[in-house]
Amino acid sequence: MSFGGRLETLDLPGLLQTLSAGSSSGRLTLTRLERHAVLVLRGGRVVYVTGGALSETLAGRLLRQKLVAEKDLMRALERQHDGSGYRRLGEVLVETGLLAEGTLQAVVRQRMQELVNELLAWQTGFFRFEPARAGADADVEVDMGDFVLESGLQAEELLMRAVTALDHGELTQFPPDATLPLGAPKATPTVSLTGSYAADFTGEAVLSLLRFTSQVLARAVVFAIDGEQARAVGEFGISAKGVAALRDAAFPVRESSVLKLPVERRRSYVGPLEPTRVNLQLADALAGGPVHEAVCVPLVVQDEVRYVLYGDNVPLNRPFGPIDALESAAARAARIVEKTLLARVAKPRAGGI
Repeated sequence: MSFGGRLETLDLPGLLQTLSAGSSSGRLTLTRLERHAVLVLRGGRVVYVTGGALSETLAGRLLRQKLVAEKDLMRALERQHDGSGYRRLGEVLVETGLLAEGTLQAVVRQRMQELVNELLAWQTGFFRFEPARAGADADVEVDMGDFVLESGLQAEELLMRAVTALDHGELTQFPPDATLPLGAPKATPTVSLTGSYAADFTGEAVLSLLRFTSQVLARAVVFAIDGEQARAVGEFGISAKGVAALRDAAFPVRESSVLKLPVERRRSYVGPLEPTRVNLQLADALAGGPVHEAVCVPLVVQDEVRYVLYGDNVPLNRPFGPIDALESAAARAARIVEKTLLARVAKPRAGGI
């Protein structure tokens, strides 16, 4: 079933999360007054992206990166258009031994990521998703494009790489409206935010962390640490009753609880939810049944624990695997928040010069 709407209501991260969760196949079209973009998905994975401000052919990129000589590219283009049937340029180059398959895949992945990074800045406009015909995943049209990745990329991988690129200061091609503001909660099926954020990347960092965590755990909450208390600012997998209880709750972080170790020692906690006063208060607020095991990961910002990511696997209570990926995602989110706070401080100074 096709659907559409405004990006102000459901942004690209939310759309990709929705389509990925549903293993959807089809065409996602984004439209603004001055621009148009298309993302093609197969089984919830992005296989093709086109549009954006900077257009480039595969031949042009290979030449610019000095991966294939101009005379070899011309020979491959002639072979591609010899009338024997359409083939993508990359296929011809690999077939003739002018380019390694792994190098082609890396170039295509890089270009797809660049385009998604740019499209994440679109805060206004319209979207429409047209699903592929049942059983026709392999026939999803990709506009005869050369930047096609048959195996596709996971939506979460694209989003987390975009956050990492921001962390490294690599998103300078974004226009001024690329702040990804998070005001009221957005309509996504797996992530809902209870907090409110300034129009900067602080909220997007928290949201991206929650989206990543949703691939690992059944439910999670991000707590902001304010002095001696922790207050929920974002969550997923929590019932409506739990969301309402979390909004009104403040949890002391100096009393014995799963929150205490991450805040005081800046170390992650993985283990049982012992029946302390604060833990019982937390379990009651979360609702959903008893918690047998929980994980808490600190986000250290400007040498302080400013946030704590809490997660568990209620109601299934599956055992946790290694939490290295969660800790890495939390560290990236913390660095982005830190850069945002530093930018806020620097802005008034720049204006006074």
